[in-house]
Amino acid sequence: MKRILKFFPLSLLFLLFFVPQNLPAQGHWEFGFHYSQWSIDILKGLIEGAIEENLEEDLKDRFLDEIQNDYPNIQETYYSQEVEFDSGGYNYGFEVRWYPAGKDGSYSMGLSIEKTYMRISFPKLSANMTLEDKITNKTGNFQGSVSEAIFEIRPLSFHLSFRWDIKPSWKWRPYITFGVGLAGAGAVENGEYNVAWSGRSEINGDVSVYEDSDSKTLAELRDELEEDDEEFFLPEFLPFLQLNFGVKGEVYDNLYVLVDVGVWDGFLFRIGVAYRL
Repeated sequence: MKRILKFFPLSLLFLLFFVPQNLPAQGHWEFGFHYSQWSIDILKGLIEGAIEENLEEDLKDRFLDEIQNDYPNIQETYYSQEVEFDSGGYNYGFEVRWYPAGKDGSYSMGLSIEKTYMRISFPKLSANMTLEDKITNKTGNFQGSVSEAIFEIRPLSFHLSFRWDIKPSWKWRPYITFGVGLAGAGAVENGEYNVAWSGRSEINGDVSVYEDSDSKTLAELRDELEEDDEEFFLPEFLPFLQLNFGVKGEVYDNLYVLVDVGVWDGFLFRIGVAYRL
């Protein structure tokens, strides 16, 4: 976190002292607040396909291990699963921008502090398995489903951005913003996941019911795996990449409304207000 705290004042110094020095009398400060909705559902099809492929063996093995604790001679002869992905969240932040060329300038630099909530979940994750006893050759089946599978993070981050207003003389003008940001390691370590699943098997006429749940932070998961001599990498910071396209309109003297869409380690729709001194 100390590295992140250093990033913000250094960026502020850059903003104050490395703007074009021949334009200080024209420069304008702008202060703004924004709120956004965050999601990666636009990639839902691709994500579900990737998860379907990469999760299949792991999920099948977990279910089969539970069954084999009661029926050691059981083996899987057929397996299928269904996956449904969902995501959502929000972001809000306060921003200070500097327009070196004044009111009619196109280019500006900004610093912001941002709070973001990101959620990834699987509202549907179910499996069907056909089973066979290797000794008796009798068959059975298993049906299982994950009733809760949610991962959440709540990073606090600091951002440096660059914006270009297209046709700044227009009352309503389009703009493009590019920026980068950082959140400390705590944003990742304090990320939480919650998983709960249940299943039912019928083998040789016997019915068994299984269920389990788990809830941990990523830091707790890392510590548990390290105790078992397994590696689990957690980054020291969480980077952000920002690319927004929007429209900005002056609704009153020096008071602006902004609406944009873009990339924010995912995709977001943002609205904001800004006042220029």
